[in-house]
Amino acid sequence: MSQKIQVSIRAAVSSDIDVLTDFNCRLSAESEEKHLEPNTVRSGVTRGLSVGDEVRYFVAEADGKIVGQLMLTREWSDWRDGWAVWLQSVYVLPDYRGQGVFRQLLDHVKTQMQKEPDVVCLRLYVEEDNDAAKSTYRRLGFGDTGYHVMELQVPR
Repeated sequence: MSQKIQVSIRAAVSSDIDVLTDFNCRLSAESEEKHLEPNTVRSGVTRGLSVGDEVRYFVAEADGKIVGQLMLTREWSDWRDGWAVWLQSVYVLPDYRGQGVFRQLLDHVKTQMQKEPDVVCLRLYVEEDNDAAKSTYRRLGFGDTGYHVMELQVPR
């Protein structure tokens, strides 16, 4: 078992765009074996940082550098009269995994969400065959929702 490290958590800012872009490309390659176009990801991160509460990035810093990230997006639930907040783009540098970085990011986000009275849940989706991630999320209190995510591509 690796030793736990203490990280500082903060909201991401525009000067973090290069790191967020790199982490998102690494995440896709590692978890889904998909290689993303970095310029598209950079554009997406840049736009995400500009839309306010609809998209929020948080980063974990240790040893003078960003070592982890996550992104939150919101979805309105009329059935529950509140916001379902989606946890996305979770990434921790390999050398920092198993040291509590993600748990500290998640704890920070949960504290933030508890301060927002209209947030009714924190959700995430995980790649179907990513058993390690599923195990981690279950250990941290996430459970299956009974829903299966489906998607329709919108032509551009």
